[in-house]
Amino acid sequence: MFKFVTTMLAVVVLLGAGAASAAEPAQEPYVVLDKDLTRLRADFNANVGKVRLLYIVGPTCGICLRGMSDLQESLYSKTGNDPRLVTFVMHVPTLGAQEANVEPASHLIDNRFTTHYWEETGIVGKLMQQAIGADKYVWDFWTIYGPKAVWARNSRVPPAPDFWQHQLDGLPSDKRLDATVFAAKADDFLAKLPAKRAVVGGKRGPESVSE
Repeated sequence: MFKFVTTMLAVVVLLGAGAASAAEPAQEPYVVLDKDLTRLRADFNANVGKVRLLYIVGPTCGICLRGMSDLQESLYSKTGNDPRLVTFVMHVPTLGAQEANVEPASHLIDNRFTTHYWEETGIVGKLMQQAIGADKYVWDFWTIYGPKAVWARNSRVPPAPDFWQHQLDGLPSDKRLDATVFAAKADDFLAKLPAKRAVVGGKRGPESVSE
């Protein structure tokens, strides 16, 4: 009996070690950026070939937080963790927001292919303003980029989005954020990509994707 118990304990320990080694490393809750947005630009270009969503939000802005919550319900809860869909959430220091406010806000989107960023000057809003030719600082802003979009390495200004919506006064009213419309547009972009692949019996096999 003692030998049996000892053997079982050894098996449990081995299984636990195997599970730990197979586990993915914990993802950092958010990334602190320099004013050149170096990491954001690198992450954006590293995901060429995928549908990329870039949001500019204030982590203490109730309307922005509601936008993230609505997109969690309309988009992420339905697409799941689709590796073809990558999201970058830029938190900016509007309404007195500070870095400490980013981590709590990041929980509103539950998706493993979403990365949150903080840059203390909020320069990304001015750069996006240039990208779309707006006459005011841009935030509470929600964009979709198709798989071919590339962020020029010698420029801080991001490429113009293929689709965008907002929750600001002074921008076109027909582009107000509608989470259902936004999610449908993201689905349209995904439908043009090859189906995602699933791991089947240790090998990657085809997995059907709703279109």
